[in-house]
Order: sequence, then C-alpha cells, then structure tokens
Amino acid sequence: MDWKVIDHLSKKDSFFVAGRGFGGLAIAYFLKKKHPSKKVYLFDPHPLGHSASAAASGLLEPIGGRLAVRSPLASEGLMLSKYLLDKVSHFLGKKVYLEGGVVHAPIDQSQESIFKKKAEDYPDWFSWTKDKELLVREGVNVFSKTYLEGLFSLVKSMGVEFYQTSVPIDPEIKMIFLCVGASIQEMLPDAFRLTRGQAMRVKKLETTFSLPKVCRGYVALDLDPSIYHLGSTYERTNLHLPPDKTMAVKELKERNRDIYPEIDEVEVVEMRSGVRVFCKDEKRLPRILQIAPNQVALAGFGSKGLLYHALFAKKIVDDYST
Repeated sequence: MDWKVIDHLSKKDSFFVAGRGFGGLAIAYFLKKKHPSKKVYLFDPHPLGHSASAAASGLLEPIGGRLAVRSPLASEGLMLSKYLLDKVSHFLGKKVYLEGGVVHAPIDQSQESIFKKKAEDYPDWFSWTKDKELLVREGVNVFSKTYLEGLFSLVKSMGVEFYQTSVPIDPEIKMIFLCVGASIQEMLPDAFRLTRGQAMRVKKLETTFSLPKVCRGYVALDLDPSIYHLGSTYERTNLHLPPDKTMAVKELKERNRDIYPEIDEVEVVEMRSGVRVFCKDEKRLPRILQIAPNQVALAGFGSKGLLYHALFAKKIVDDYST
C-alpha cells in the first residue's frame, strides 16, 4: 500500500470502497448519489477487468437451474440493474445492453415439458417459441466489458476518487465497504465457496443468433456483431493454479455443440476467466456481513452478479451509510 498517496485522504467523514467489479462500482455509485457532499474513495490494486465481473458473459435473467425457477428478489434486482444500465448507457451515449429476452433450448424431453409448462403458467414471464424453446422475456444481454468500463467512468465523473492500491484499514475511517470478490474467502473461509468460470470470445461463422441462447452452455452476443461469447466452465478444484485454457476450450466446445453446429471451426479470439464466489447457505442470495465496527462486506453473487449487484449495493449503502 502506498501510504504517501492516501495519507492526505479525509477519514472521519468519508466512505472507502474496496473493489471495482460490478458490486464495488455500484456501491460507489449509490454512496455518491446518497451523499453527494461526502468523499467517496475507491480502491483496487488490480487493473480494471481483473475480477470475475470482466469475465461475465452478460446474461442478465431472473431464472436459474434446470427447472427455470425464478430467482429470489428477481423483479427488484432486474429493476435496479436496468436502472444502472440505463445510467451508464446515457453517460456513454450508447446502449450497453440488448433487450428482447434470453432463449433456453431444452436439453431433453423432460426439460422441454418443464419449459412448455412454464410458458403456459406464466405467460407474462415466458413464451414457448415455434422452435420449441423457452423465451425468458425479461432476459437481457449486457455488454459486460463496456458496462464495467462505463460504470467506472461514471462514478469518477460523479466525484469518486480512485486509487490503484489496497484499501487502508484504519479505525478512524467512517465506514469501509468491502466488495473484493474471491479475496473474501481469506477473511471468511467458512461462509463462501469458490468456482472458476472460463469463457471464450469467438468469431461468428454461418450460424447467427439474434438473442443469447442457453442450453448445456450458452452463446451471448457482443457489442461487436462479429463476436460471440461461449461459456462457461465450472471449475471447483486447482483454483490456485493458472486457468487451463486448453481444457476449457475443449469443454466449451462440447457444452455448446447442440446450439452451435460449427463449433469445431470457430476461431477463438480471447479466453476470459474469473473466480465466482458462492454462499454456502441455501438462500441463493448474496450476503452482507459486518466484520468490524467500521467494515462491512458484500459477497456471494455466484453466477448472478448482474442480477443482484445494484440491488445489494443499494441495500448495503442504505443500511450502513449515514
């Protein structure tokens, strides 16, 4: 930590935020919005794009799992996430997401029956398409990298000061908000488990997609119309080792073979990886944990960071900033 840089910072009536993934940036945004006259400092020793947020595919949808179960607080999460997406889109002068839904292709006949029933029971949320696939109407394809960069630029334009170093821990600081991704396990090893996800950006071939599609894997769209994102691996072991890209490419091709016929011919432009943090409890929601009188942590987004980052950022700000 560069103490010469941060010694001059106001502590007693300021807010310090650690981490500039989706969650940390959303916390910084809502802090500055709620307390425009107070100092908000943002810290992260890593380059922008180091976190799991930068590796995110961009699938923002209110369901999960084989049964297409609606996630807890899905409506609230969608509303606040789209609020931030619109703020960033306006700030950048270009839309950072694509609306229209997310398509789910059934893996087998059993899942096809489940999907059909969902469309019949919840017509406001789902449609059954002529291709015998489930359209999740509220689903959104976020252009994650552009959104992350735009949100960072937006909070800086609001007056948030950024320092590329670790957050200082000092009892004189009013409140420290920790949203540090996988590093949280070092502080709270019993509360969370980690999973690495790898995805690949590939050049588009003959098969085209107007909306993102999910099956065993997924295909998401990019701001560059010649690029698709294919994901994702779910790696629970050897996380201390560098990502095995060769293994990941092989696995991702197998996962996406059903929905991308030319998968063996694709040109891989880039591999992205990030470590997701999942809560060990069964609530399927991120957790807010006070770990010291002036330190509070937000973690456990799992694979739903885009759905929950704004909602829980606002909650932690509302609950712990005065």
